[in-house]
Amino acid sequence: MLTFVPKQTVVPSLLVLWCISFEGVDNAALQAIGVKNSLYDIPGLGERPLMIKAYPAVENYQSDLYEVYAEPYTYDLRAQAAIVVLQGEGENDVKGEIMFVQQHPPIGPVLIRGNITGLPAGRHGFHIHQSGDLRQGCDKLGGHFNPYLLRHGAPTDPIRHAGDLGNVEAGEDGKAEIRIVDPLVSLSGGPRGVVGRALVVTAEVDDLGRGGTADSLTNGQAGKALACGIIAYIR
Repeated sequence: MLTFVPKQTVVPSLLVLWCISFEGVDNAALQAIGVKNSLYDIPGLGERPLMIKAYPAVENYQSDLYEVYAEPYTYDLRAQAAIVVLQGEGENDVKGEIMFVQQHPPIGPVLIRGNITGLPAGRHGFHIHQSGDLRQGCDKLGGHFNPYLLRHGAPTDPIRHAGDLGNVEAGEDGKAEIRIVDPLVSLSGGPRGVVGRALVVTAEVDDLGRGGTADSLTNGQAGKALACGIIAYIR
């Protein structure tokens, strides 16, 4: 029998554990000493460290959703960077460049920063969509990226789409400066990977799921896309 034994806490909502064999010890005895999660009969696991992270990593919220990482890791542990070149939909002049940087994939947060120009003054929805196929423009990209099939929400909500980045705000000059630190998306692939997907800025404000309608819980009633671009690795 293999059992999770805490090794150390690295960051909030992340544990590094060692899988250690407890031959001849029954589960009831382990429960009595506070060991609640056990793995049985997993060939080849041995005494290897596991990383277990709860998602989303929101302060004062305990999720029931976990990702488990075990050596040998198949993802790239080096820092990753990606860029989006936003182009306006139709005849509008919206454009921009947005950088995505993840210093510690796959578990570290992603810094999203850049600027957009040509926007109408005010707030505009800002989302990652499921697809990155721009052949039919910005309105044929599927819904918001939502690997865990949750409802739409604000970036700080414990329950939300992975692609829900909230709103950006443009001044009277049509320019929006963006700086977001997102704990949910990743640049290293896996279920939360966003490289190859599309980033979209919309015509209307995102109501963050507070609008009281079915559309509010799906897309925030944020309206048509003004501009979009593909999230692509920088090499």
